[in-house]
Amino acid sequence: MKNKLLYYQKLLLLCLLLCCLGTSCGEDDEGDIGLDKEIEFNGIALLGSNERPAVTTAGAGEMDAVYDDVNNTLRYTITWQLGNPDDATTAMHFHGPADVNSSAPPVVTIEGFDTDDNGNLSGTTRKLTQEEEDDLKAGLWYLNIHSTSHPAGELRGNLVQ
Repeated sequence: MKNKLLYYQKLLLLCLLLCCLGTSCGEDDEGDIGLDKEIEFNGIALLGSNERPAVTTAGAGEMDAVYDDVNNTLRYTITWQLGNPDDATTAMHFHGPADVNSSAPPVVTIEGFDTDDNGNLSGTTRKLTQEEEDDLKAGLWYLNIHSTSHPAGELRGNLVQ
């Protein structure tokens, strides 16, 4: 009986040791699944010169965004100033798919922004489809801020890394 108990104790110890070695092979958790969990798009310049066709404006802005590959959502913070203080911000969208030299229809509408000539907004998109995610990761999305003077878009920033 004593030998049997000693055998089971050694077996249990061996199982625990193998289990510990199997879960911590010196790699971080992100490396275990082989996928990036987040993709950062920081310091995206929002400029009239990025519009297609380009527009002349003294306005500018910046966007920081993080794509969450687990939840398939894009978190963003946008700061902007239109070129004309008498203008209103009329719409904001993420557009795609389009490279930096072309335009595309809106994919995700952004709501809750100030309609003044300037503002700061943070939010999260709805869950993206696989096709939308593929386009975003391929650098084929852009943010467009529309204004009274430039209804087709005054400020654009391309989401490229």
